[in-house]
Amino acid sequence: MTLHFEKSGSKYDRLSYIYDRLSRSPDGVTIKDLAEELKVSTKTVQRDLHEALSGSGVYCDGRRWKLSRNSAEDGLANEERIVLGVLDSLAKHAGPAFYNKAHQLLEQVTCQLDHPLFASLDSETLSEEHLKTFTLLENAIKSRNLISAAYTSVNKKRRNVKLKPLRLAFFDGYWYLLAFDAESKDTFKKFHLKSLSTITTLDETFTYPKEIAETIEKAFSVWFTLNEPFEVRLWVEKEIAPYFERKPYHGQSIEGRDADGSIEVVLRVTDEMEVLPIVQWYLPHIRILEPEWMNDMLMEKIAAYTKVL
Repeated sequence: MTLHFEKSGSKYDRLSYIYDRLSRSPDGVTIKDLAEELKVSTKTVQRDLHEALSGSGVYCDGRRWKLSRNSAEDGLANEERIVLGVLDSLAKHAGPAFYNKAHQLLEQVTCQLDHPLFASLDSETLSEEHLKTFTLLENAIKSRNLISAAYTSVNKKRRNVKLKPLRLAFFDGYWYLLAFDAESKDTFKKFHLKSLSTITTLDETFTYPKEIAETIEKAFSVWFTLNEPFEVRLWVEKEIAPYFERKPYHGQSIEGRDADGSIEVVLRVTDEMEVLPIVQWYLPHIRILEPEWMNDMLMEKIAAYTKVL
């Protein structure tokens, strides 16, 4: 981030100028040059460098002063820098527009973002225009204003919508707007964010029960609904049991362990599609024990698949 110096004579402005000047001068700058540019004494610059900026990656190389971002002291513990490094790595997968902004923000916390970390996030790319959409929708959500927009569905049909925006959510690599459809009896729906266009904030406002917000916060899949949650009981073979133990699904509990290493897992969901993709992913090492109707649904899908083959 470029720092701008205003010659107000304050120490903060002076330090900002020195830091910015060094960051743009890979060959370094002499104390004399800095003093002339700032119109202060060489002793003042020397004191600034030694006392105020030495912990910010500024160092002396012969007669010239340079900036090493990697050696800057940010007051963070190593574990905290690792967390920021992971966030920086994840941000790369959201596209250059998003990453440039995220990286600049993270650099304001620490310049040491060069950890040997790699984090893969299967995410759709966000452009500068999409970031503006985020801001517009975020403001509408906070003020609880209705919005109008054009929405293009997966079958390429375009329609005008009037929505009560509730949350921006990220599921399985895609961004969605969770909202009530005001023109469909306030039906709760998920709208693919990048498929919304010509968004306008309306003067109309709305309210919704606190319980709705609490339910939304528990969502872990795009398939979730506002229906009453129900339990699904799974039998999981020992070959894949570690995956359920390492990264438990939201609302998961392990309620039984067999001598052969298999486990019994219970999930609380609001829609069968929150579970079926998980089961299909791990077949044939997993089985639906309850409810029976969901197991029948899975068998029908398998039968239809084998029939096509």
